[in-house]
Amino acid sequence: MAEEQVTAVEEQSQPSEQTAISQPVAEATWRDSLPDDLRSNTSLEKFSDVSTLAKSYINAEQMIGKDKMVVPGDNTTEDEWNDIYTKLGRPESADGYDLELALEEGEAVDNQLFTSFKDAAHKHGLSPRQAQGLLDFYNNISTQALEEQSNLGALAQEQSSRELREEWGRSYETNLNAASNVAKQFLGEDVFQIQLSDGSLLGDNATLIRGLSKIASIVSEDTLVGDKDSVVSNAGVQEQLNNLTAQGTAYWNKQDPNHDATVKKVLDLRELLSQ
Repeated sequence: MAEEQVTAVEEQSQPSEQTAISQPVAEATWRDSLPDDLRSNTSLEKFSDVSTLAKSYINAEQMIGKDKMVVPGDNTTEDEWNDIYTKLGRPESADGYDLELALEEGEAVDNQLFTSFKDAAHKHGLSPRQAQGLLDFYNNISTQALEEQSNLGALAQEQSSRELREEWGRSYETNLNAASNVAKQFLGEDVFQIQLSDGSLLGDNATLIRGLSKIASIVSEDTLVGDKDSVVSNAGVQEQLNNLTAQGTAYWNKQDPNHDATVKKVLDLRELLSQ
């Protein structure tokens, strides 16, 4: 009986497994020192320590008294947008934009276009800084486009000249002048200065110059610089016919590579005489 009592006492004196295992202790935070009503406020949970809370307070205090504006969204009203634009620096009217427009030497301002740009800038809420930046961007790309167009025009002129020089050889200057006289007489003095969509000038088009030269070879050169009402010189046309249809020429020799072209030219000359 005594042994049983001793055993029972030993069992009671030894800690159970459950009491032996220590319970987890909550980590202490800076909020533990606050009153209950403040400690439980969820807005404080985002601050890891007192210094973070202090920085947030200082930043908030510095914002007090500064202008506020609505963050725009899908439901922002026109009045709210205008208020936002004003606070971001938009002038009261389009006339308030003092913009600098870079111009090339001899270039004039298109006042109507310039005014339209200011109106659009004001409508869309641009500040003077933004409007100037957009204007500078437009000027830059316009200048680049003009330079590229000029380069293409110079390239077209070079290619046309090389092509016709190879084709005409020593007759290049003569044929070119004849083509120029025809163009000026019938199309006007400035026709060769008309600019095409690729940036080249009409006067640099080899196909046109070649065609005008062929017309000049049919029509008497003397009359081209004279009266338009007496352009065709019958004597000159007849002389060309005689030369083209003389014995031994390509006109009579079907094997000659120039036969077809000569026959066509003869037909064109005869048509002129019949008019």
